[in-house]
Amino acid sequence: MRWFRFLLVALSLLALAACARRGPVFPGAPVVVISIDTLRADHLPAYGYRQVETPALDSLARDAIVFDNAVAHVPLTLPSHVSLFTGLLPFQHGVRDNIGYRLDKSHTTLATFLRSRGYATGAAVSAVVLARSTGIAEGFDFYDDAIEARDVSEPLGRVQRPGAQTEKRLEEWIGSQSSGRIFAFLHLYEPHAPYTPPEPFATRYASHPYDGEIAAADDIVGRFVSFLKQKGLYDRALVVFLSDHGEGLGDHGEDEHGVLLYREELRVPLFIKLPGSRSAGRRESSPCGIADVFTTVASALGEKAPPGLAGRSLLEPGGAAPPRRIYSETLYPRYHFGWSDLAALTDDRYQYIEAPRPELYDWQTDPGERRDLASSLPPPFRSMRVELQAMNRPLQAPGVSDPETVKKLASLGYIGAAAPAASRKDLPDPKDRIGAIARLKEASRLASEHRDDQAASLLSKLAAENPLMLDVWETLARILRRAGRSREALDALEHADRLSPATPPILLGLADLQREVGNFARARELTLAAQAAGATQVEEELSWIALGQGDLASARREAEAALRVRPDAQGPLLLLASIAARAGELPRALDYCDRAIRLARARGEGPLINLQATRGDVLARLGRQAEAEEAFRAEVRDFPENLDAWSRLALLYASAGRRGEADRLLNEMVERVPASRSFQAAAHVSEILGDRAAAQRWRSRAQAK
Repeated sequence: MRWFRFLLVALSLLALAACARRGPVFPGAPVVVISIDTLRADHLPAYGYRQVETPALDSLARDAIVFDNAVAHVPLTLPSHVSLFTGLLPFQHGVRDNIGYRLDKSHTTLATFLRSRGYATGAAVSAVVLARSTGIAEGFDFYDDAIEARDVSEPLGRVQRPGAQTEKRLEEWIGSQSSGRIFAFLHLYEPHAPYTPPEPFATRYASHPYDGEIAAADDIVGRFVSFLKQKGLYDRALVVFLSDHGEGLGDHGEDEHGVLLYREELRVPLFIKLPGSRSAGRRESSPCGIADVFTTVASALGEKAPPGLAGRSLLEPGGAAPPRRIYSETLYPRYHFGWSDLAALTDDRYQYIEAPRPELYDWQTDPGERRDLASSLPPPFRSMRVELQAMNRPLQAPGVSDPETVKKLASLGYIGAAAPAASRKDLPDPKDRIGAIARLKEASRLASEHRDDQAASLLSKLAAENPLMLDVWETLARILRRAGRSREALDALEHADRLSPATPPILLGLADLQREVGNFARARELTLAAQAAGATQVEEELSWIALGQGDLASARREAEAALRVRPDAQGPLLLLASIAARAGELPRALDYCDRAIRLARARGEGPLINLQATRGDVLARLGRQAEAEEAFRAEVRDFPENLDAWSRLALLYASAGRRGEADRLLNEMVERVPASRSFQAAAHVSEILGDRAAAQRWRSRAQAK
């Protein structure tokens, strides 16, 4: 029997060794993932930074395993989060950018995986680039993405909501669950540009607003962790904290992210807190990637991850795993600027960047990556280049590629043609062209000062110099539209459509512009094409089109459908108010406006553009002049570019015999919005008031502009 006992002991030792390699197992543990967008690892005290205070994250790090060399696979929000949730590299899951891509349902997400194992799954996100229409919400029972653009001229990447609101939504969902077997995902957007931290962080970090946003995000994480502790979940939970990518901050010429692949944009924080804070204080220096999270969570729960994932479990000590290199890429410079795409490999010492002029850095001795070692062709350069070139990495251009969808789009009257694909070697190196982005930012600055004519002129020159710059055409279209130059905006956006065909946001933008110029049939075709290409919530656009045609019954039907889809959004309520006002149902229109404003206040948001102006118009028609004046004033304070609101307020003053105030208001308007369209608007108001001399003076000033 001694041999039998010896066998049992040997088998037990083998099992213990296997468990040690695999890491500890916590079946059924709550799973919480916290992602702070655009957060550089080297701007956290947990990684040695001393210019910001993050007490909540410091505490979480003390309870967790901290990974010192975690790398993002792509420096963009959507594709990076798709890698997080699928455990796949970008060229495997196919989502390569924030726009123009949708996650295919054939890929198992972490939420789907956990839901199939009895977990309730809930998420709340802070940026519209993670809207459910991208496919990122697959597998979530609850997915709060109720984020609205307040102004149609706002770029997609800037449409966000305060993280405190997002955290509150997730708290409410967690509180509604009767079981602790949950998977909760919290996404905060605070460190993303523009850096406008709330108080007290705005004052405390006035000279470093990026750090102020980090401090604000830390405060939200602290509230969330306190809530988890109060609910008895924190100690039992597997908590993963990370960022999707870093931020350039000008280190290699890029202020933000997406174009280049240096360490400041790829290295991210990663903490994994195990139930009971097992392995707390452990630090791992081996390279790892965001795609490792899926396999790690499955391993921690004692589950087998789906086959074919790119990641590995991070629970076993780094020394027990074979060395590897982490893949990163960006197609953003190719599809947004007409420059070469980039790819990179990172190991425990070197980073290789594949570009028209390849680069190699020893980031251990040169953490700022200032000394390019590629010219001497050292062995790491050769081996990393060979490894990268051996990978099958299809480009997967944005837009629709499925033949059936393409056929459906054609049947709807939409035909898009992408620019011919160039080989990488024929395209400019992004590091040589990065200065062009400063001109794009300068145009955005001019637009923010309402100097639309100058911004449009600068962008037109930039587009003429490089007609493949998608972002320039899109930005130009937004500025021209805001300037009231709808037909020119339509031309610009059609250029963007040719560069990125069948991209839902562009198609909906084209539909909007066609509606503005009165081409209602074409607007409807484009809206339906956007829906076929994957856009959701198209009811509002269809309603605006019907309203433009004077079909109030259809407009109301579509608007009510939009409200059912988004009951907590201002947009459908503003639309219903506009329909009721057109129908002469003024009390009903006012009620819709007031509901939208109450909703905005309850959510800590400002009203949408034109909401207060619509309310002012209704109040004026009801004879409630003082309240109408107050509403118009609120509109021009929040949205000075809304010249229609200025004009209506001036006419309100004139109708009440306050002609002097009307004239002063027109002067205030052209000072706030120093564009030719402002002078034209002032001339139009003067014409209505019968003052032809004043109208001529305003037109002369417009001509001078």
